Amino acid sequence: MRKLRLFVAAFALIGVATSCGGNSEKTKKTEESKVDAIEISVDSLLHDASALEGKVVRFTAKVDHTCMHGGKRLTVFGQVEGKTLKIDGTDSSPAFVTSLMGKKVDITGVVRKVPGSEVADCESEEGNEIPVFAHIIECIDYSVVE
Repeated sequence: MRKLRLFVAAFALIGVATSCGGNSEKTKKTEESKVDAIEISVDSLLHDASALEGKVVRFTAKVDHTCMHGGKRLTVFGQVEGKTLKIDGTDSSPAFVTSLMGKKVDITGVVRKVPGSEVADCESEEGNEIPVFAHIIECIDYSVVE
């Protein structure tokens, strides 16, 4: 009887020890999957994206245009009239749907410098000069605010 009690107590201790270890491991994985991002306004990005090149940023902006050819690009704007920022989808980000046009979205992504020809699109007015380079955001994730 005494051996049975010791066996049950030892088994219970092993169970408690492994369940606590499992929880801390899950917590570590959850914390690692969260992305540390710099909170910034879209207007600040439009003004000086080069200062944040290669960094993960998070901002809220209004959607001007959604690419209808595969949902891989989004164009957003802030308060500065005529200035827009391109958001490129990645394999890990959800596709952009056309119903996003006119809505506010929270975007998390990486600031990248690309050739200007990559941001030129069919909506560019003829005669406008294409810049040598531009900055885009490679989307990690987004959500609709309103």
